[in-house]
Amino acid sequence: MNMEEKSSKIALNAIPFMGPVTFHRLVAAFGSATDVFSAGVESLKEVEGVSDGLARKIAETDPQKISQREFDLAEKLGASIVTVGDPEYPAPLSNAYSPPPVLSIKGEWKESDQLSIAVVGTRSPTQYGRSQAEKLSTELAKLGITVVSGLARGVDGVAHRAALAAGGRTVAVLGCGLNVYYPAEHRDLQKRIPDSGCVISQFPMATGPDKVYFPMRNRIVSGLTLGTLVIEAPEKSGALITVYAAIDDNREAFAVPGPINSPKSAGTNNLIKRGHAKLVQRVEDIIEDLPDYAKQWVMDRQGILPLAPAVTLSAEEEIVMETLTADVRHIDVITQACGLPPNMVSAILLTLELKGVARQAPGKMFHIP
Repeated sequence: MNMEEKSSKIALNAIPFMGPVTFHRLVAAFGSATDVFSAGVESLKEVEGVSDGLARKIAETDPQKISQREFDLAEKLGASIVTVGDPEYPAPLSNAYSPPPVLSIKGEWKESDQLSIAVVGTRSPTQYGRSQAEKLSTELAKLGITVVSGLARGVDGVAHRAALAAGGRTVAVLGCGLNVYYPAEHRDLQKRIPDSGCVISQFPMATGPDKVYFPMRNRIVSGLTLGTLVIEAPEKSGALITVYAAIDDNREAFAVPGPINSPKSAGTNNLIKRGHAKLVQRVEDIIEDLPDYAKQWVMDRQGILPLAPAVTLSAEEEIVMETLTADVRHIDVITQACGLPPNMVSAILLTLELKGVARQAPGKMFHIP
């Protein structure tokens, strides 16, 4: 692809209200993005989905000026811009429905990142949801599977951080431009990710967040991966868009079940009930549904990863462990359930934490990690 065509693609993608479907229709109609800018308003309007206003906006655009602005912003940020057809363009997205024409990437998308799973869910998870997102993302990362998510609050952030903490790779897909930090509390996380993965956006560099962009972002999250795992999603959660996008692209769909009376798990439980997603209780439930080459990769990784030492528990520790669940329980409830003295239960819980089989949440609440 010559530089003029690449610049034209970047400029065409930057025009307001230019979605991927309309972009691809225009390029198909005129043969190239460069020729789209050479077409007249009346010719442009003949393409399905192109309004009079959009046609005039295209005709008025200086593609070199717009693309140079994007290149300058990318260079300042230390990012790259790739377009469909470039060797650096993530291969999985090429096979997705209406792939994003242009991507800006901070960090590096590696060929090994094709072995990836999306981990998504509610922006306000319960302790159970956080625990499951952290546990499964950690285990995926340790197996060499890249964790992909949308850098949103809640499950997304937990998944990214868990993958990084496990020494694995993670990819964040933004619902805004790469030069924007959103949400603000993930600014440091967004800066850390390129050291062990990459941050990707399909929008022009300085595009601010908007609710209409997040469903588009979700399609990229699913399109980059072999499958999507959803953890705690209400009935109308945006995370469900990611799951159904995965299904549309013939990717796998997985869901962690939640309490039947929890609104936070209504969406995930319905996915399982309707047969739209596989029930996941452990990471092996995901691995066994991956393609053979992915399973072989995991088997090879398991061969070189050191096995975790077995945890030995005393009789009293076993008693306390039997009272713990993935949901948080107050120390007083645990003490009453196990029938041991309060001071002994407190000491045992500390020991179980040190052994990595229990975790404390705020307010003297404990749960299984």
